[in-house]
Amino acid sequence: MKTTILPVLVLASLLVACGEEKPAIDATPPTTTAPAIVAKPSIADTDKDTPALSPAAEALATAQAELPVDAPAIGTPIQEMTKPTEGGAAPKQDGEFTEIEWENLEMPGQGLADIMKKYQPQIDAIPEGDPAEDAMMEKVQAELNSAPVNAALNGKKIKIPGFISPLEADDKQGMVKEFLLVPYFGACIHVPPPPLNQTLLVKPLEGKSIGMERMYEPVWVSGTIVTEQVHTDLAEAGYQIKDASVEVYEEDESTARQD
Repeated sequence: MKTTILPVLVLASLLVACGEEKPAIDATPPTTTAPAIVAKPSIADTDKDTPALSPAAEALATAQAELPVDAPAIGTPIQEMTKPTEGGAAPKQDGEFTEIEWENLEMPGQGLADIMKKYQPQIDAIPEGDPAEDAMMEKVQAELNSAPVNAALNGKKIKIPGFISPLEADDKQGMVKEFLLVPYFGACIHVPPPPLNQTLLVKPLEGKSIGMERMYEPVWVSGTIVTEQVHTDLAEAGYQIKDASVEVYEEDESTARQD
């Protein structure tokens, strides 16, 4: 009997990673600062009695092995890396910016969790390995991609934590120049993209970004959010953040630092 699991892991195991079909910039940090790489065993190196991984799982294992040793596990949600907000607490303010949660980007009843809850019984009823899994997950992904954005956020000055899926880098300065902000690590590069209303295009202001060698870390992004859909080489984004400032996430907000 199947158990309910995180939507990203369901999608990652059944769908082709978007990064395998669309071009992406070279996300490897400069060799002078790149951390050590962890080598993971291949299928050929495992014991013959060890169950073989699915192609999708093997691809994820290979991708994880190519990341720095201190990078999060692919698929790690930002909520696991950040301090939870106390239930019922008023939104925090950082100067002119209001701190928001990823759930605030969704409309009531039409978020990722709601859609997955709707389809979970049908997913559970499909036998493991049945071709119907692919068709079902394509149907789920289509609904996720059509989920509406929260128009009430348009023009608001917000601050939100997330992970970077890079689109463009400043090679001379070694800085991330343009990226998608996403709610789980590896989105759009090693696993399928999040829903449109969980993907934000960010173009940091000059001198307000972070170095490429730190893009594996969770970040804070502050700026003016715009509910304007835009196409990128990695995924469709339902939001943009204008006049953005990017900081590496720190548990104590007062120590958040900028490279």
